[in-house]
Amino acid sequence: NMRFMFTHQIGWMYVRYFFFNFAGRESDIQDADWLGPSGWFEKLPQELAENAGRNNYFMIPFLLGILGMFYQITYDSKNFAVVGLLFILLGVALVIYLNSPPSEPRERDYIYAGSYYAYCFWIGFAVIAIVDFLGRFIKNGKVAAIAATLVCLSAPAVMAMEGWDDHDRSDRFFSVDSAVNYLQSCAKNAILFTGGDNDTFPLWYAQEVEGVRTDMRVVVLSYYNTDWYIGQTMRQTYQSPAFPYTLTIENYRQGGPNDYLLYQDAGLKNIDLNQYLDLLRKDYKGLRHPYLTDGNMLPAKEIILNVDVDKIRSMGLVPKGMDSLLVPQMRLRVIGNAIEKKDLAMLDVLATNNWERPLYVNNTSLSQFKVDLRPYVVQEGNAYRILPIKNPNPRGDELVNTDLAFEHMTKKFQFRQLDNPKVYFSEDYRKFILNQRNTFIALARAFLMEDNPEKAHDVIMFSLEKMPDQGIRFDRFTTIPTVEILMEVGEKEKAIEITKLMAGRCESMLDYLITSNKMNSDLRLNMAVLGELQRLMYQYGEADLAKDIEGKYDRFAASLGMPARPEQ
Repeated sequence: NMRFMFTHQIGWMYVRYFFFNFAGRESDIQDADWLGPSGWFEKLPQELAENAGRNNYFMIPFLLGILGMFYQITYDSKNFAVVGLLFILLGVALVIYLNSPPSEPRERDYIYAGSYYAYCFWIGFAVIAIVDFLGRFIKNGKVAAIAATLVCLSAPAVMAMEGWDDHDRSDRFFSVDSAVNYLQSCAKNAILFTGGDNDTFPLWYAQEVEGVRTDMRVVVLSYYNTDWYIGQTMRQTYQSPAFPYTLTIENYRQGGPNDYLLYQDAGLKNIDLNQYLDLLRKDYKGLRHPYLTDGNMLPAKEIILNVDVDKIRSMGLVPKGMDSLLVPQMRLRVIGNAIEKKDLAMLDVLATNNWERPLYVNNTSLSQFKVDLRPYVVQEGNAYRILPIKNPNPRGDELVNTDLAFEHMTKKFQFRQLDNPKVYFSEDYRKFILNQRNTFIALARAFLMEDNPEKAHDVIMFSLEKMPDQGIRFDRFTTIPTVEILMEVGEKEKAIEITKLMAGRCESMLDYLITSNKMNSDLRLNMAVLGELQRLMYQYGEADLAKDIEGKYDRFAASLGMPARPEQ
């Protein structure tokens, strides 16, 4: 525990962040280290060298702060104690108080901003220290002050020069555009379940500020576990009517019997959802959990929702080519040993709504529900519609309503400035783009499965036009399927161009990682991409290019003590 506190919580989660601000940073990639003297003139792969988040301050602000700190200790120890306490209490002491977990979804350097402010006081005192020092040799006080100011201005000057590009948000719109794209993926009057802050707040902004799709409702699951938020969904908001529920707000009250429904074996293989909701509404005492005080139980791990298939067909809800997948029962498997209030509320709406109002989830909410909806969702753009259409392979290819998804993604979606190489896109933005590229890949694959290569061609080329490499660099995860689709739709020249580009980047990155002895997941990823590019080139008859990539792979494999890639 003590080693973890000193090495990770203080060393990695505070000292590293401290040096981000006063020494420099390797890149904007999560878990990048601070930039010390050994990295100042290091030879880097192009994608790291050009990373706008790489900031080299040559430790000038740090050294000035050290000078100012010792100057204040010497000449004003009383006030040094004040600044020192501010520095420690808002830094290391805060680390201990917050007790950071081993992993975080993003860098948390902003937590310790108060500590950095305190250190900036010492940087300011460095100016006075240098004035005093120069005053011993320069008798003119004004000249000494001007000289000290010029010397110390090197710190903000180098920080502005290095840090401006990765703090410039000009022409960066995809946080809004991504939100709009989610909203435009949904049918009229829809309900969209989202999984957290980053998924939700941009969508609320688009609705509340820009007036986009105020007919639909965005429901964030982290709030959906509370009675007050469920109560809000029982009222109309803008053009969005109240949600249909079987249970009352009293059934959902905080501290009531339905906050957490723990599974208890009652000898049942499954339970009918509508019957279960009816019993909960009536506060049926037979559902009380035998080992919980005033808490209801979940009597089965499979929940069944009966479906009127004739009604579904008459409403036109069955996507083209999926009629054989329409099922008379949705058999919903409970993940784990309990469902939470948010799961109960979603199931309530699903059953009570009876398909009158479109229900959607996104990737995050799909994984956060304690009920497995994955077999019963159909992609219609960035969002997935819940339908009684059963995917025979829910862990493989997604079901896609190709006509609707194509209409939404090519005519309603926004991609402002993603083709502009001058715009800075942080790592979070680049991950957003990866998600969007994956959506296009899923749609193109769905068209290929429908034996419609023309539409698959249009989709993948539209994706490359809106999100080209010069705006958002091709990533390691979507490159392989993109190359494969390009080959399938007859764009061999484009596929080879991307293959050569990515093989060169992988080679450059592997040279750097191996030389730097950085044996991490990035190394494994780049090796895997090289191997897959080689396989694809052999598969599509590009033997010369495949052998060239194979040579690269074997060279790195030999240096790592790995077996060579088997011949294709």
